[in-house]
Parts: sequence; structure tokens; C-alpha cells
Amino acid sequence: MPESPDPEITEFFLPELPRLLPYVYHPQAARLEIASNGWVRRFLGDTFAGEEELLHFLRQRNGIYGPLTVPEATDRRALDIADWYQYVTVIDSFVSDRTDLGSSADAARAVFARILGDFETDVETDEAFPYGRAGQDLWRRISPGLSPAQAGRFAAGLEAFLRGCATEIQAKLTGHVPDYETCLTVRLESFGCDFIELMTEYAAEADMTELIPEFTEVHLHCRRQMIIINDLLSWRKEHAQDDKMTVVRVLTEGEGLGLQQAVDRLCALVEEHEKAYVAARDGLLDGPLGERADVRRYLRGLDHLMGGSQEFEYLTPRYFGDGSVWDGSTSGWVDLHADVTRFRDRPHASPESESARPAKSAPAVAAPATGPATTVDEPAPAAGPARPSAAERAAIGRLRAVVAPGAESQDAADAAGDRARPAATTPGAGTRAAARNRSWKVVTAPGALPVLGHALPLWRRPLEFLAGLPTDADLVEIRLGPKRAYLAHSPDLAQQVLTDSRTFDKGGPLFEKARLLVGNGLVSSEWEPHRRQRRLLQPAFHPSRVPGYIGLMGEELESELDQWQPGEPLDVSETMHGLTLKITARTMFATTADRRVIDEVAYCMPVIMRGVYKRMIAPTGLQEKLPTAHNRDFEQVRVRMRRLIRETVEAYRREDTEDTGDLMSILVNTRDEETGEGLSDEEIHDQVMTLLIGGTETTGNTMAWVFHTLAGHPHIEERLHEELDTVLAGRVPGFDDLHRLPYTGRVITETLRMYPPAWLLTRATTRATELAGRSLDPGTIVLYSPYALGHNPAVYADPETFDPDRWLPERAEGLPRNLNLPFGGGSRKCIGDTLGAAETTITLAVIAARWRLRTVPGTKAGTAVPRASLGTGPLAMLPERRDRVPGPAGLTLSSAR
Repeated sequence: MPESPDPEITEFFLPELPRLLPYVYHPQAARLEIASNGWVRRFLGDTFAGEEELLHFLRQRNGIYGPLTVPEATDRRALDIADWYQYVTVIDSFVSDRTDLGSSADAARAVFARILGDFETDVETDEAFPYGRAGQDLWRRISPGLSPAQAGRFAAGLEAFLRGCATEIQAKLTGHVPDYETCLTVRLESFGCDFIELMTEYAAEADMTELIPEFTEVHLHCRRQMIIINDLLSWRKEHAQDDKMTVVRVLTEGEGLGLQQAVDRLCALVEEHEKAYVAARDGLLDGPLGERADVRRYLRGLDHLMGGSQEFEYLTPRYFGDGSVWDGSTSGWVDLHADVTRFRDRPHASPESESARPAKSAPAVAAPATGPATTVDEPAPAAGPARPSAAERAAIGRLRAVVAPGAESQDAADAAGDRARPAATTPGAGTRAAARNRSWKVVTAPGALPVLGHALPLWRRPLEFLAGLPTDADLVEIRLGPKRAYLAHSPDLAQQVLTDSRTFDKGGPLFEKARLLVGNGLVSSEWEPHRRQRRLLQPAFHPSRVPGYIGLMGEELESELDQWQPGEPLDVSETMHGLTLKITARTMFATTADRRVIDEVAYCMPVIMRGVYKRMIAPTGLQEKLPTAHNRDFEQVRVRMRRLIRETVEAYRREDTEDTGDLMSILVNTRDEETGEGLSDEEIHDQVMTLLIGGTETTGNTMAWVFHTLAGHPHIEERLHEELDTVLAGRVPGFDDLHRLPYTGRVITETLRMYPPAWLLTRATTRATELAGRSLDPGTIVLYSPYALGHNPAVYADPETFDPDRWLPERAEGLPRNLNLPFGGGSRKCIGDTLGAAETTITLAVIAARWRLRTVPGTKAGTAVPRASLGTGPLAMLPERRDRVPGPAGLTLSSAR
């Protein structure tokens, strides 16, 4: 067997891989991941040696794989799929462990045979065999949604998966490295390709059994693309575990290539398979099968499967070391021997080696137009040539609306990182050709004033100004004083701006003012410092932290609701802001601060938030320099808040407080994995201010709009109450209930569409680029408005109607779901998205289960301008107690935790 020419190599460079396919998170992704983790603990916890080993597995975020690959499934089916993938991943993890299933191929086969035998509902459950118990639970849930033919395929797919796992164990124990095609044959089984495609059918509620021959070419390229990407991104782990059944090992040890040669060759194959898949898929859609709705749903599901799988490979700590935190990078140097690694701009090795490969901005390795220049000889599929024809290649760039409506040009989604593209002139690699050929509509906004341009109407009447823009325009030129700015007014352009954060960086007048006022925190910082900050803060917002934060939310909700009196008016906007501010402050200072600190924060922050946005949006800086009472109060409160934060940090450092679960202790104790350095006192101040403003203003406004809207839609409120009464039966919602409240979630999602807190965002270009065919110089201001998109009739049917059921999977098929992004997108996605989603759901569920809120006659919700986010303004409402389904005696918010 030939040896690798570079046996001592410890690093390799991973180029940017193509992203031709959409990757979108399920709307309930955070809840589904958490619920699935709970299922693993209940059904499979006994398979782990102890609690630490179980937590190690849960930290790998395997529960997000399902929500990433079936974003359009119903909540129930998405959870079934998430649990199924967790189940097979537990098995796969122990296959790789030579102290467990991986210690003996024969012993593993015996266990696998027992799993197959127990995977029936009519077999008596053996509580001492967790694999069987978990399998039976899954089968009871999934089998009613399968046809008899699909059920047979399911059993065959599970058997193939277990057979492939046993073969991998044997290869590792014997040290056998197979040839390329043999390796792929085994990996097709051990990767679970058969049941992965079947789960895609299950998510789409479609049965493709009779059409499998028609999908031969589509499936071939889909499977090989996923396997090669998996083997590339998991190579650090597979190398450490000495796994033999991986295509990287085949090329380095079996064919004697250098590691970098092997990586480059496989990257070229990824692009080739992805292009061939798109061409084969479009060929099906252009034929008679393309007329069938179930075929279109399934093919759209395969798109999401491939795109979501690749996204998961980047984000999971499973491949980059326990404790690793993804910073959004998708290309760079990878250290094979580091305990925790990530993509780096330069290698650790000597300066000479740095010139061996380009830095992170290097383009992906592209195969020649005539096919991959590689010694890996892959056979052509039975249904046609492996490489697309010239006509098919012309169609590769267009991800058609019929395949991925609303997402066809979006190669990024929630939690997706910056793609570090060599040129950022189009929404993504898969849409460059379509963008060049598309005819864009670019207009100038009407009503510009001399000198001021559109700044005055944008300041005084922003929503009316946005509503007056042409709904069919892709790009709108706006004058901000003497400067030209551009509003990305179509879904495609908005996604391009949102996800390419290296080219469209945080900037423009809003963020420049914000940095001066509240510091260089996570929201306002530019691309490079943001990457470091996000790495340091990410552990504070890991989903495993959310249950502890929910306990604190419950205490504040209980305290607030105890003060309500039936028929006594309250300002819902002020009440919700006060409540969310206290909740945010409790999560920030939970363990060491006394109530005085919380109350001081609650006093200071409303003054600061009102002042910040007035200064951010003002056409000139004159207003903030005048000796008014408001300006004096603002400056005094800023000083008080800075002193409070400084004293709190000093107390944490003086007492040498460890990570106790609150945000402040995490900020004080966090360390950069590269330098070992922590956050300075100034950096902590900036992050605290950012998190307090972000955690208060957005959530407070959202809750105020929810209750205002429910009061005007009694039939929607009645359905909400019905769900809360049915699911909760009078008890207080706990963490595990979040995914069981789908209608509650849709009410919040529709509220965020109509009244997005972050109604207008600005970016600034960092380099010359192109947007909708318009050349933009570095420093150009680009705007994006979730409000304008949410109310655009060209995007949403009947946009002024509040309709939570527009987010049902069967109705949302044509909606740009991944544009309704209350938490942003790309590598700048809100770090607290999971916590924010949990807070809004818990708050709505707890309040609506106890109270109805009725608008005081004569009052009407307005929009306070200027404000940091889209608010209702003062909103007087009357609380009325509800008759609820009685729960267990004595149940309180505190006892439910």
C-alpha cells in the first residue's frame, strides 16, 4: 500500500465549497433541537457511560440536523425526523468508539440484529435494551405516515445502514483501506442514504416509491455530494480515530496523494456532483413529472437536504472538537492535531508554508467545464451522463422558484456564517449566472428635498415613505443628504446583503452613531472584531443554557402578573418593555446582583434607548448638542449605567466568580481559544449595553404588538387559547413544551412579519461590488427593510391581513420563509435567537393562559418615531381574567420549573 507523500503533515487548507442549494432552518428549529435532546436523554441516556458522556454528545448539536434538512415539514414530523437522526447518530458514535460497538464487528452485528428485531410495535419492549426501546418509540410515531411500500423501504434502509456500520468496524480493526468505489459503496450504506431520502419523503408527505427509477441520476449526485462533503469536513475527527472508510483516507493512503492534493480533488468533485444534481433535477422539472406537486415538494426537500447537511457539517462541534464554537467561517486552514480547531486565515506552520496556499479568501477549487480533472474514475449513472451537457450547464445557476419558492437564490439562512466569497456581486455561488442574466428594476425614490434628500421623510414618516416605494422594484436609490444610498427591495437582493457580511458590513449612519453611543458591541461591530466577539460570547447562548434562563423568566412573569388587577388599565407597551428589561437584567446579573442592581438597570435603560435612536436617525448632530432636559438626563443616565457595569464587573473579578450560568459571569470568564485572552472591562461594558438594548427593545415591542393584534382578532385569540388549554391544561409551560405550541409560534411569526422590531437596517460596502446590476463603490450605504418586505404584495398575498396560518407548511410553500428573519441571517444573525424565541413563546403562553387584554375604547396603536425598533407607542389595555382548564392543585410558575 503506498504511503502519503507527506506523512507528517498536520494541517490542510479547505477551499470555499460551492453553495448552489438553499439551506434554511425550520421556523421552530431551536425548540425542535431542545425537544430532541430531551428525547435522547429519556430513551438513549442509558447507552452512555455517564452524564458527562451524554452531555458531550448533546453538545455536538446533532438535534439541529433534522430541522436544518426538513425546514418545510410540520412541527410533528420535523421532530420525528430530528429524533430519528439523533438515534442513528448515537449508533454511529459508538461504532467509531473502539471501547464500545467499534471493539468487535461480530458483537456489533449481534446488537444490530437485535435492533432490527425490536423495530416493530408488536414486539414486547425490553426496558434494559435502550436501542430497542427508542426504535419502537420512533416506529410508533413514523410508521402511520408511511405507505406499505415505504415501510418496506424503511426496514431495508435501516438494515443497509447497520450493515455499512459493521463493515466500517471491520475495516478499522483490520486496517484495510479500500479503493474509491468500494469505499463509496460502503459509505452509501453507513451514511444512511436510503432512509435519509425516505425521511425527505416523510417530511414532504409524498411517496416516491414508484418513481425511484426516474430519480436515479438525481439521487446519485445527491448522495455523493453529501458523502464527500461529510468526509472532508469530518476529516479531523476521522483522522484522530484512524477511520479507514473515508474518501480522504482512500486518496492519501490508498492512492498515495498528498493530503492537500486529495482535498483539492474532492472539492472539485463536490462542485461537479452539485452541478450535475441541479441539471438532473431541472431536467425532471421541465418534463411531465414537474407538473406534479408531490414531485416538486420532494425535489425541494432534496435541495434542503443537501444544503442543510453541508451547513450542519460546518457548525457541529462533533468534527472540530468538544467546546468548539462556529464563527461562521467556511474556508481556511484546519489543524488536525488541535483539541479544538476552526478555520484559520493562516496555518500554524512556518512562514514558508503560508505561501503554499491562499488565505481564506481563496476561491473554491473549480472543475474544468468539461469535467473533473481527477484520477478518481467515477462511473456514469445508469440514467445518463455523470457530467451535465452544455444546455444543462446553462441551467445550473438558476434554482427555480418551482423547486425552492422564496429560497431559490438564497444560499444562506439563520445561523449561516459569512461565506468569504472572492467576489460578492450576487446572492451566492449558485445564482451568479442567473443574476448576470436577470433584468433588474432599479428606481429612484420620489420626493427628494433639496440638500436633505429623503432623510426628512425617512425620519418623520418612515413607514409611509417605505410604503410609497414601487412594490416591483428590486433596488431603490435613496438620497441621505448629499449621499446616495440603496434599498434592497426584493427578496433576492435582501438576502444577498444579509448573508454576505464581509462585503456588506455593519455600517452606515445608524451603526456609526450606535458605536459612539453604546460602544463596539456584537451588534454594531464590524466584520473582523465581530468574529472574535461572537466566538467569546457564543457559549453564553448555547441552547443548553436556555432552560436555566427560562426559570428566571418565570419568576419575573409571576411577579409581574401578581400586580395585575381585572379592569385596571395598563400601558401594555410600557409593561412589556419593563417586563422584558427585568428578564434580560435577571439573565445578565442573576447570581450576584441584588435587586437594587436590577431596579437601577430598569430605570436607566429606557432613557438610554430613547436617546440612542433619536441620535442615530437625526439628519444632523445639532439636536443632541442643545442644552435640553432630555439631553442632560441622557448623559447623566449613561454615566450611571457605565458606573453600575464597572462596579459589577469589579465585584465579579474581585470575588473570582466562576461561570455560574448568568451572562455576566460568562462574559468575565470567557477566554479566546487562540490567545487565551478574555474581554476587557470596556469590551464587557459594550457587550452588556448591546445585550440589554437588544434583549429589551425588540422583545418588548413584539409582545406589545401581539396583544394589540389579538385584541382585534378574537377568532385568532380563541384558537390560541384553545391550544394553550389543550396542551398545558392549566399548568405553566416548561422548556419541553415549547415545540408543542405550534399555533402560538405561528402567531408570533406573523406578528414579526407585520411588525418587525428591526424594521430598517443599514450596511456599508467594504469593497467594490455590484447589486442588481448597479456598480457600488466601497463605503456605499445599503439598506434593507424587513417591514417593507413583510408588507409587499409582490412577496406576500394580502399582506395587511394578520393570518398566522399563512405559515402552515402547505400554505407557506410559495412564501419566502427564510426572509421573515426577525433575528437576521448570515454570520450576523442574532446570537440570542434561541433565547429570544423561547422568551416570546413563554411570555405569550403564560399571559394568554391567564388573561385577555382588551383595548381601552378610543385608543389606537401608533408607531413611535423615532424609536430603536418598531413600537406601538402608548397602548392602554384592560386585563380580563380567563376561565381556564384547571391544572393540578397548587401549581405555580415556581413549582413548574
